[in-house]
Amino acid sequence: MGDKNRQQQKTQKPKKKKLSKKARRGRRIRIAIVALPVVIVVLAVAALIGSVVLFRVEGFSLGGEGRYSKDEIVNASGIDVGDCLMWINLNKAEDRITKTLPYIESVTIKRKLPHTVSIEYKQAKVFYGVCVDGTWALTDTKYKVVELLDSEPKTAAQKIKLPKAAVFEVGSVIGFDVKEGEESPLDTYKKLMAEAEKTSLKGKITGADVSDPAALSLIYDGRITIKLGAFANISDKLKLSAGAIANEDRVDSTERGTLDASVADRAYFRPDSKPEPASEGQTTEISAEQAVE
Repeated sequence: MGDKNRQQQKTQKPKKKKLSKKARRGRRIRIAIVALPVVIVVLAVAALIGSVVLFRVEGFSLGGEGRYSKDEIVNASGIDVGDCLMWINLNKAEDRITKTLPYIESVTIKRKLPHTVSIEYKQAKVFYGVCVDGTWALTDTKYKVVELLDSEPKTAAQKIKLPKAAVFEVGSVIGFDVKEGEESPLDTYKKLMAEAEKTSLKGKITGADVSDPAALSLIYDGRITIKLGAFANISDKLKLSAGAIANEDRVDSTERGTLDASVADRAYFRPDSKPEPASEGQTTEISAEQAVE
């Protein structure tokens, strides 16, 4: 009898311990914590596969005007038919276009689901003829080189002479290696133009030479070179120059020559040529008082 009871005790399954409500909740939370990353990964993989399969580039929509054809712009973007629309790096594609096709000033690329790439672009406005260390180029209004030239351009709105640059290539903005505490030649040009615009020279400056910071100069109306020396007292020098040019008793309205205003209180005008032989090489001295008479 005793043996039989012992046999029954051996074969009898142990009773499961019933979990409390708090323990069951904790168990569910642990399962959720373990399962959540798995679910996220599965969903991400599904979304990735879905984007590859569903959103393929099938065409392009272009908007803008300029010298480049649709095919040239699309090829420059680096985006191909069949590429995954969602994986395109839009910023890099935009940079490739403005670098490869320099006469495009700016471009915006957008995705148009499900299968189209939209490219909107703006033609660069050629404004400057720039001479860097003896080499001429055309640039847009932001000083991006759009074309290198064999000679000085005739149609640029303004011509600038600059010293040797660190960056001077088609598709890139002109750049200089500037030491701490020094000023970029382009910044010097901008400041010089800003000061000139405060005088009656406004709107008539057609060129500038900032290749040497100690020998700055401007071209007025394509006919008078204004020598200004260093930037010190530039406001007074420009006012003196403007007064001398405005006063036709000092400088004729059609005359060509050089106006040396490198000294703040006195300017000297030397005409390029005169009809009368006796007047050749003549230099006219103009004081600050005479310039404004």
